Amino acid sequence: MLSFVEFGRSASGEFFWGPPREGSSGAEGAEELDHVITSADVVFFDLPSCPFCRRAEAALRSEGIDFRMVHISEYRGELKQRTGKTSAPSVWIKGTYVGGCNDGTEPWHGVLPMLASGKFQDMLKH
Repeated sequence: MLSFVEFGRSASGEFFWGPPREGSSGAEGAEELDHVITSADVVFFDLPSCPFCRRAEAALRSEGIDFRMVHISEYRGELKQRTGKTSAPSVWIKGTYVGGCNDGTEPWHGVLPMLASGKFQDMLKH
């Protein structure tokens, strides 16, 4: 069995590392996800091997948008319950799900389309 180290990125861009978390479920898992998605203005659930993650990450960086990056593996169950999706990236602005790289659960979702329309920046301001 593979064991991953949980990692993230602070708003200032610094990485932080920690031991792998045990999976959670139910109310505990929902509370933990709430804590993570509200821990920074932009939270980016990442899968290192995902090309869509790299595209979304590069787009955010090119716009100078700070974000916290979190490995998606331990949160997939809770993300599925919350959004209906388990794919990476899963991006959140101020606790609101805004989709992945190109799409999401709403027609306006997706990092790239939201950056192009200005919606991403507007959500950060409010």
